[in-house]
Amino acid sequence: MANTPRFQIAEGSTAQLTYKWVGIGLFVLFLVMVAFAYNDTGSLTLLGNDYTISTPRLTKAIAFIICILGLQVVAGFTGQLSLGQGFFFGTGAYLAAWLVADHNWSWFATLAVVVPVCFLLGMIVGVPALRIRGLYLALVTLGLAAVFPSLIQLSQLQPYTNGAGGKITDSDLKPPDWLPLDGIAVALQKIPLLGQYFGDGDLSTKESDRVWVFFLMVVLTVICFKLVGNLINSRPGRALRAIRDNETSAAVTGMNLSLYKTLSFGLASALGGVGGIVYVAELGIAAPGDFTQLISIYFIVGLVVGGVGTLWGAVIGGLVITFIPDWAASTEELPGIPERWLQGPTGPLIMGVLLIVLTFVLPGGVVAGTRKLKAKILRIVPRTPDGDLAVDADADETPDELGSATA
Repeated sequence: MANTPRFQIAEGSTAQLTYKWVGIGLFVLFLVMVAFAYNDTGSLTLLGNDYTISTPRLTKAIAFIICILGLQVVAGFTGQLSLGQGFFFGTGAYLAAWLVADHNWSWFATLAVVVPVCFLLGMIVGVPALRIRGLYLALVTLGLAAVFPSLIQLSQLQPYTNGAGGKITDSDLKPPDWLPLDGIAVALQKIPLLGQYFGDGDLSTKESDRVWVFFLMVVLTVICFKLVGNLINSRPGRALRAIRDNETSAAVTGMNLSLYKTLSFGLASALGGVGGIVYVAELGIAAPGDFTQLISIYFIVGLVVGGVGTLWGAVIGGLVITFIPDWAASTEELPGIPERWLQGPTGPLIMGVLLIVLTFVLPGGVVAGTRKLKAKILRIVPRTPDGDLAVDADADETPDELGSATA
């Protein structure tokens, strides 16, 4: 057939399992190499431009990834357009900073407070949202995000938030003595041709802390993705997707629309709070200027660029909104463009052009384009309940199937 991919692998076969675990192994190896290569500020040179990259910025990207993952639940899988994720992102950050700075909690212990508080706040927001939808819902939730910086600077809350000065914390995330971070660094430095990118000798205390925090947050992110992936492929997850696809049909079949909609808001808000914990744990300060309505807009941008309704879309989106704005501002020369055109505040201009181009070239997001390309090369052929291969082997993967595979 014309659409038959070059390679087909039967689901559950040895080849499929090998493909899966080799992919996971390569991804882990890539994370390790990036973490150790950029534990201090480094740069990538592309088209004559130097673009900075570092482990702290990657950890910051993880915070955004978790927040966009929450948006995938409420917008991508339930179909409710929410622009208020920045409110819960800031709530989680300030609540965690207060517990750590004033009560000496560990960062991971704050999850026991931040997650239920943000979940309940999201449920409260979700109740009035039941009566509105579309642009009206987006406007109301955007107002929620817009009011947050002013809210945390109220005089009544200043003893807890430190007002405009921001809440400063000290990280207690230190690597254990038994972890051979220096040994890993030395081993990487001995790799032919690539060893020069991993420094020279043992890591400094600050570098070890950065690598340790990065991998802790990676583990936390994997847990979040696993939980969301299991949810989406469960009975409640199928109900959320049914509401997104056809709300009337979902109601006719007896689904409790009010319950599932408010639950999706609660889950998205809880994930936003977790992202806030990661963010303030890395930066060491929760400042009002970091949680304006602009960050909520960026979360939506990341959602659309990565791919709505896909788990991998959250990863792509988080990386995009972390690096592209700064990299666009750092662009000093491009082929065929006069240098004088790139003088001044060109960052937002370049990013805007990239978004417009991406919308036309990949309307379904980066993940959708990657999926189509992958389908031309490789496809995992599912099996029927009796063990035979599915007849329709040329059917494209759906976003939900991609999410299941990622989880």
